[in-house]
Amino acid sequence: MSPPEASRRTAVRAGALSFGAGLLMGAVYWALDLSSPAPPLLGLAGLAGIVLGERAATAVRDSRVRRLSPPHDEGTTRVH
Repeated sequence: MSPPEASRRTAVRAGALSFGAGLLMGAVYWALDLSSPAPPLLGLAGLAGIVLGERAATAVRDSRVRRLSPPHDEGTTRVH
C-alpha cells in the first residue's frame, strides 16, 4: 500500500469513527430526552472554527519547521 493511499484510508477511518461517535451521542441525547446544548447553526459554526483553527495551527507549525530546518541536499553533490 502506498503512503498516500494509507493516509487516505486513515483519514476515512477517522471520519467514520467521528461520524459514529456523533451518532452514538445523538442516540444518548435522544434516550435521555435531552436537547442539543447549542442550536444547529451555532454548533456548525463552532465546528468550522475548530477545523479552521487546526488547519491554521498546522500551517504555522509547518512553516516554522521549514524555516528552522537547514536546506536538504537532494543528492546532487558536486566534486570540485
